[in-house]
Amino acid sequence: MTTNTIILIDDDLSVNYFHRRLITILNLTDDIHTFFNGKQALEGIMTLNNASEPGKKAVIFLDLNMPLVSGWEFLEEFEKMKHKLHLDCNIHVISASLNPVDKERAEQNPNVVSYISKPLSKETLLHCFNI
Repeated sequence: MTTNTIILIDDDLSVNYFHRRLITILNLTDDIHTFFNGKQALEGIMTLNNASEPGKKAVIFLDLNMPLVSGWEFLEEFEKMKHKLHLDCNIHVISASLNPVDKERAEQNPNVVSYISKPLSKETLLHCFNI
């Protein structure tokens, strides 16, 4: 089991449940945090950052379409706050969107490592962790 923190940001309860179960079954980490919108996630990441030792890795799976603060708005705010973080964050956008513009826009964001179609799979998760 790795010491990575995994952060799930998605407003869909069933998707979060499925992803959490898959991560647990694959024994990737027991440090999983779930947020249901971008605003909650930004606040949560700052709290996690303040409680973590420098250099700790966080793998973030970010949905795009959410209430209050969307995934796009999250990315804009993350860019503004990342210089305050010692938490090493790798952001993977996860979306059910079939719009190629969404994929292109996400891949052009310097904070996004990859664009993944929902739901996460065993193979995708293992690839994200280079296993």
